[in-house]
Amino acid sequence: MERKSIVASFVESLAEAWGTGSSLLIRASNDVVIDSNHFDKVVEGSDWAKSIDSYEKFNLVAIDAPLAMAKEKANIGGSSIKLRENWVEIAYALRFLNEKGLCLAIVEPPAFGLSEGPKFLEALETEGFALQGVFHCPPKTLATTSIRPVIAAISKKSRDGVFAAELEDVAQASTVARAFVDEDDGGSLGEGVMIEGNEFDGFDGLKARIQLDRLETQYKEYQSRPLGQVASEINTVGPGGSFSDKENAVYIPMFGDSAVVDRLQEASKKHQKLFQVVFPDTVKNSYVAAFFRSDLGLLVLKSLTRGAVISRISKAELARAPLALPGIQEQEEIVESHSKLFTLRTAIEGFQKDLALNPKSASAIRGQVDSMLEKIGALTEADRIMGMAREGESATVEFKQTFSLDVRKGTKEKYIEVSALKTIVAFLNTKGGTLLVGVTDDGEVLGINDEVKRFHKNNDGFLLHFKNRIKERIGEQNYLFIDQKIGSSLNRVGNAHLRTASG
Repeated sequence: MERKSIVASFVESLAEAWGTGSSLLIRASNDVVIDSNHFDKVVEGSDWAKSIDSYEKFNLVAIDAPLAMAKEKANIGGSSIKLRENWVEIAYALRFLNEKGLCLAIVEPPAFGLSEGPKFLEALETEGFALQGVFHCPPKTLATTSIRPVIAAISKKSRDGVFAAELEDVAQASTVARAFVDEDDGGSLGEGVMIEGNEFDGFDGLKARIQLDRLETQYKEYQSRPLGQVASEINTVGPGGSFSDKENAVYIPMFGDSAVVDRLQEASKKHQKLFQVVFPDTVKNSYVAAFFRSDLGLLVLKSLTRGAVISRISKAELARAPLALPGIQEQEEIVESHSKLFTLRTAIEGFQKDLALNPKSASAIRGQVDSMLEKIGALTEADRIMGMAREGESATVEFKQTFSLDVRKGTKEKYIEVSALKTIVAFLNTKGGTLLVGVTDDGEVLGINDEVKRFHKNNDGFLLHFKNRIKERIGEQNYLFIDQKIGSSLNRVGNAHLRTASG
């Protein structure tokens, strides 16, 4: 299976980069994640420890235990803690590491961000161990559950933070493994990023924080603040209870996928399954509802859920939820735009129903629709570019600040062009991808206006130059697979958006 081969590529590359020494694989789960033959010793079953002598030590220990197991009391680091059984197995497996060894453990999606996680990490710390890295396995890695597991890396080595990355394909997973060993912060989850401290509460939360940070960079008027600091009240009711209808409030589901609403009568769940969040006059409830219905807002809410079987949001987690908040004027403009889009959608639905009965109006309507689509398409493209910039680089998305301009010297340099063209070749030889030129490594959208003015006079000149370089370095036979355009990202006209499909 391709997904298992991605994990195997990561584990084998990590074993090679970590250093020489014997390795141990513990297969305690029937639905294995680590499917590799590159281990010196393999033990299986729930009684795996009986197959290892107490004096044996390994440079690499990988433990693949069942997820979401029941809790039991365990003594770790002199503390008695109630933990998931699979975490207890991980703690026991650490005994077989040598002083410079590394343990790779399969854990639940939030890793040790669950309620008992901090206590577990503190207990491990008293025994000299620390969480070094977390790696998100590909979706559908497990055959018997939709849970997307995480590989936690634990060792005695001292680091300033936790290395986090998503495993996307075989080659990228191998590169991530080497970056982890070298402590190379690539600035994105596709290349690996360092998190300050040793706490990690899940990849959804990390993605949301990265995107919120970049949103503040893209739009200076935005500030990210915890919901509990912004709201004046966060209310709940017991079974059978009802909220009183308060002004300037939103209603957020505790679990499930129902939308956040700003009117109590629109809430689709019983009140006992909702949070009522009330805001002061400096915050528009309609804006907050719109934010939590956006892709980023949904990601924030998803990151708050806890529980392997039934996921729900606690009041404490909701209070910590980050809210991207612009000034009141910008909030009002966003709310007004949402209102007009709703009116437009209602009108379009009416047109669709009546069009078959009014054929004479079809031509006039089509002309209006064509004009609207042209304008909306430009806005959608701009939003898409800004969205990709917020999400960061990955195996299929890469950023280049310029195509040929050396920003320090102000000169045109071929080596910069070669770097961009190599990225396009890599996309052509794999699954395809998108290269955004005019975006820095940290996702700041600068555009290519300066480069266009210096070397090409206009956008057409830039695209012609790009096409000529494709012809010279890659071959015109690949034009079919390359879609290049200069997109408009709000006021920053001139982001070269190069989409390539696998050849």
